[in-house]
Amino acid sequence: MFNLILKITIFIIFFFINSIYIKASFANIVVISYDNFNKTDFDLYTIKKHIKILTKAKYFVTPINEIIYLLDNSKNLPDYSVGITVSSNNKQVIEDIWPLLSSDSLPFTLFIDPRVINTNNNYMSWNDIIILKNNGVDIGIRSSPKNIVNDIDIFIKNLNIKPIYYIYRQGIWSERELKILNNYNMEIAFTDNSGPISNTMHKYRLPRFNISGKFSETKRLETVLETLPLEVTNILPYGNSITHNPPLYGFTLENEKQIPLCYTNNKDKAEVLLISNNRIEVRTKKFLGKKARINCVSKDANNRLLWHGSLYWVKK
Repeated sequence: MFNLILKITIFIIFFFINSIYIKASFANIVVISYDNFNKTDFDLYTIKKHIKILTKAKYFVTPINEIIYLLDNSKNLPDYSVGITVSSNNKQVIEDIWPLLSSDSLPFTLFIDPRVINTNNNYMSWNDIIILKNNGVDIGIRSSPKNIVNDIDIFIKNLNIKPIYYIYRQGIWSERELKILNNYNMEIAFTDNSGPISNTMHKYRLPRFNISGKFSETKRLETVLETLPLEVTNILPYGNSITHNPPLYGFTLENEKQIPLCYTNNKDKAEVLLISNNRIEVRTKKFLGKKARINCVSKDANNRLLWHGSLYWVKK
C-alpha cells in the first residue's frame, strides 16, 4: 500500500512539473515480454522473483496503451516506466500468470494466436479469454503474413472487438503485414529485437525484451529495466532482411559522444567504425542462421545503459 501511495504521489508531482516546464526527457518505456513456447518458459518461481523487482517503488508498470500516447508525442512517461506483455495461448496464463500479476496490480497485455484457441486442453478457450478481457486484461493478436487476415477475423468474431496490438509470430515484420496492420488501424506492433522504446520509433516496429526461459535471470531483468534508448537514425539496411552476408550495417548517432559496443547472435563482439562525427558502421562475421541479430550498447552521462537492437532475415 505504501508503494502504491508513493507511486501516485510521484506521478502527480511528475505531471504537475511537466505541465509547467518544457517536457522532460523521459520519453521512453521498457517493454518486457513473457513468451511461452515450451514448458520451461513460464517458471513461476522466477516470475515471483520478477514481481518483487517490478513492485519496487522506482518502477512504474503501466498499461501498454500508454505507448500510443508516447509515440504521438501527446504524453510523457516517468523515468523507469515498464510495460508487460505475455504471448501465449497456454492455460497456465489464466490459471497462474494472471493471478500472480493481478495480485500485485501489475497490468499486462496478452497476445494470443486465434487459430489455436480451444484446440486442446492445454490451451485457453474463448471463454477464458473473455474472462481475462472482462477483468481488465488487454488482448492483442500474434500472427504471421500468411494468416493475419483470417486471424483478425477470428479475433473479432469471438471477442466482438478489433485488435489494436500485434506481435509478429516470427519476430520480424513483413511489408504485407505492415499494410494489413495499417488497413485495420492497428495501433502498435512488436518485433523480437531487443531495446527500450522511444517516441522516435515506428509504431509497427517496436522492440521488447524477452525475459522468459533462458532470458529470465533476475540480473538480466534488472539490467534491461535500467536501459534507455540509444537514439539512432538512418539505419541501414533499411528493410527486414540482409542480402549481403556479412551485412553492411550502420546508423547515425543522435549524440556523437555515445559511441557503442555492438554484439551479434554469432556470440561475438562486432567491430565498430566511426566514419564521421556521428556515423557508425558495424562489421560482423558471416551470420550462419536464418536471422541476424545485432545489439549495440553505450552509456549516457549518468552511466545509464543505452540500447539499440536490430533483427533481420538472412537471405541465402
